[in-house]
Amino acid sequence: MDFGVLGAMTVDGEPVAAGKQQILLAVLLCQANRPVRADVLAEAAWPLTPPSPGTFRWHLHRLRATVGDRLIRRDSGYLLRAHEGELDAERFADLVRRAGAEPAEQALVLLDRALLLWRGAPYGGLPDPEEVGAEAARLQELRLQAVEARARAMMALGRSAECAGDLAAAAAAHPLRESLAELRLRALAAAGRRGEALRLFGQTRRRLREELGVEPGGALRRLHEELLRPDPAPRLLPPDVHAFTGRAEELAALDRLLAGPPGIAVVSGVGGVGKSGLALHWAHRAQDRFPDGHLYADLGEQTPAEVLHRFLAALGAAIIPEDHDARAALYRQMLARRRILVVLDNASGSAQVRALLPGAPGSVTVITGRSRFEHLVAEAGALPIRLDVLPPADAALLIGRIARIDPARASPLAELCARHPLALRVAGARLLTRPGWTAETLAVRLAGERRLDELRAGELDVRATLEAGYRCLPETERTLFERLGLLQAPSFTAWMAATVMDVPVGEGGDLLERLAERQLLQPDGVDGAGQERYRFHDLVRLLARERAGAGPSQDAALKRFLRCLLTLAKDAYLREYQGGFRLLHSDSPPWQPRGEILPEDPMTWLAAEHATLLAAIRQAADLGLAEICWDLALTGVRLFEIHGQFADWQQTSLLALRACREHGEERGVTAMLVSLGSVAAVQRHHTRAVALLNRALPQLEDGPFKALALSNLASAEIALGRLEPGLAKLAEARSIASRAGDAVVEAILLTHLALRDRGDPDPLLHRAAALAAVNRRVSLMVMLSSTRATLRAGRYARAEEVSRRLIDDLRLIGDPVLERRALCLRAESLTALNRPAEATACLRRAHELALAQHALPEADRIAGLLTAGPNARPTDSQQRGPSVLGDHGFSVAIRLASPK
Repeated sequence: MDFGVLGAMTVDGEPVAAGKQQILLAVLLCQANRPVRADVLAEAAWPLTPPSPGTFRWHLHRLRATVGDRLIRRDSGYLLRAHEGELDAERFADLVRRAGAEPAEQALVLLDRALLLWRGAPYGGLPDPEEVGAEAARLQELRLQAVEARARAMMALGRSAECAGDLAAAAAAHPLRESLAELRLRALAAAGRRGEALRLFGQTRRRLREELGVEPGGALRRLHEELLRPDPAPRLLPPDVHAFTGRAEELAALDRLLAGPPGIAVVSGVGGVGKSGLALHWAHRAQDRFPDGHLYADLGEQTPAEVLHRFLAALGAAIIPEDHDARAALYRQMLARRRILVVLDNASGSAQVRALLPGAPGSVTVITGRSRFEHLVAEAGALPIRLDVLPPADAALLIGRIARIDPARASPLAELCARHPLALRVAGARLLTRPGWTAETLAVRLAGERRLDELRAGELDVRATLEAGYRCLPETERTLFERLGLLQAPSFTAWMAATVMDVPVGEGGDLLERLAERQLLQPDGVDGAGQERYRFHDLVRLLARERAGAGPSQDAALKRFLRCLLTLAKDAYLREYQGGFRLLHSDSPPWQPRGEILPEDPMTWLAAEHATLLAAIRQAADLGLAEICWDLALTGVRLFEIHGQFADWQQTSLLALRACREHGEERGVTAMLVSLGSVAAVQRHHTRAVALLNRALPQLEDGPFKALALSNLASAEIALGRLEPGLAKLAEARSIASRAGDAVVEAILLTHLALRDRGDPDPLLHRAAALAAVNRRVSLMVMLSSTRATLRAGRYARAEEVSRRLIDDLRLIGDPVLERRALCLRAESLTALNRPAEATACLRRAHELALAQHALPEADRIAGLLTAGPNARPTDSQQRGPSVLGDHGFSVAIRLASPK
């Protein structure tokens, strides 16, 4: 099969029809032989409104009609398999690469072959999505590089006149690409057409001035003329940084400035992260590349006008104008024909450095500061370099070099310093200047509550450095910074900021972005629910906690956050189950943020806030807010179930139980006993589950929550061999759910009864499916139990077919626990159908999931089946109660009967 992207998209020479299939194919080809997540594909083809799963699968089916079995399902995404040499873009890149290692004559042959592969704009000029545009731009750039390499090969072979003619079209299409212009000038000059070359230089120079407002770059300018300067070069760089460590990628990025535009780099990051050190170290490393001198200014200590005066004097200006604009004009004029390195340290923002930027290419400017300098990035094409803390090995090495100790001994210290370069230097200096101290001594001091007090050595003060950004904040941003310091959540989103500030969600997002602009928050990416997240640097969080203080307004903000999280979590749960699976809740009043938070898939949002939920439960317990604590813990159980986070389930329930007992919250005690009994049943601690649930049940009023508790108790009793009492409790639970009108709970209970009924299970299963039809997730759970019944009836082919579809659907909704159980069902079906290799593959994947979910009994059983061989079948004892290949109806029952 042949895939063409160097022009209109083709498959085996046939054009691909425009539409969603074309976009999907383009994105897959951009990532050929690599899996692309389903959500990435959906967003690319439907950027405004996500498609329904059915629509998405239909378009993939249409695409598969074009590419056949090359489109493969992988985990939560899809992969398009392209064999070596089938993608024309890869053939083109390979030919260009091979040409780079060959002499001119062979290189020219390879480059001609490569350029002949092009039929037009890559990917047919498809404007969207972004991934395709980026890949198309990369291919266009590679094509221009191939054109330039071909020109160099032709000139090396003495074919300069032919080369000048061949370059005319490319130079006309890219008149501002100076490397093309330089090659054409050289070709014309080598062909004896010097006058034409000079005219072309003049045209190029005018074009650059008119369209970009710049002079030609150094290489093109030196080709036109060589100038001599009598004045001495200024050398204003401070000394290099002692014991500079790491930052290899950032140094390499700065090295690329030496090759040409943009000629400006902006280094940003939190205070003390090493911005100045990086700029100075690179400047000393690259100083020989700037024969006309080096300029340096600390803009935290001087105004731009003062810096201009100093720079002009160093450059040899005979008269320095008083007018600021005149100074800036003279400065640019003096730098226009020079190659100078300019380092502008501690800049507050783009406006402060504008007058200090060279006006013509040739010089290189490195700017450091806490701002992200977005204006310079957008308008001047500046290269952004954002510094974060050092990697663990580099952090330990830096302390070791400063303190002159073995880096292995410095590793604990490095972590206590949060791998923050200034803190690392302070720690190293304190060790070196205090002969009686050891690394262990300092580690004990840093582990205490006054860590920022310990990170001070003479004029080096981590707290003062971090506070410099805090002191400059406007009042609103300062208040948000302090209130975020109250929260134990590891990262923050717009709804959190809006809640603690009592403002609309959009405004909360804007405030977070302003703190990020000032480097007091760090962007932490976009989570699975599409929310932008931000985090504190560890030492900045300490400062925020110090500045947060205490008082009525702070207490109110913290309680608003906890109540808002509880309100959103309840809302997510209700939307997921359309009001079914009704829980026991506290009387804590709701707090609703102003703005839409929950996405179409509410459990995605709850999963994205998993760490937030855990932190909030701990914080509510610490504050003695027992009602909020147990309600949050109970509302989060469904999230823990779906993702197999049973340790989180148990720990949060225990934490909430202790808080409820300490504060006399009896309703919460009952709810947490049910929750702990449910997780005990899931973990196969059936005796403990029976004891906990029997203690709780007398305190529960009839309703869905009691039905769920009874269902769990029934499952545990049946697993202990008490079949009749267990079935009686199941029937009672079903009756309670039916009277309460909770169709979702009743549907699940019907599946449990059907799988234990000695008669035909189909009527009960059909009734369960009808009740569950309102909810996709519960429908899949019922379908899993129905598949178990199909397998028991010996209809192996049907069970295999349904379980295969089930696995796909469960991956789409993100339920790895049910996916594991469906994989086990399919393995049993495949074994019965004498397809051992496929059965083994299913069991291996199920084993991986069981280990990831810490479901060790399940993992052991699956491992035993794998060891026994593909034809092993579960024994009667294994089929008694929930097991790997046993009664999946009851495995599901345990999960769903626990509180949600």
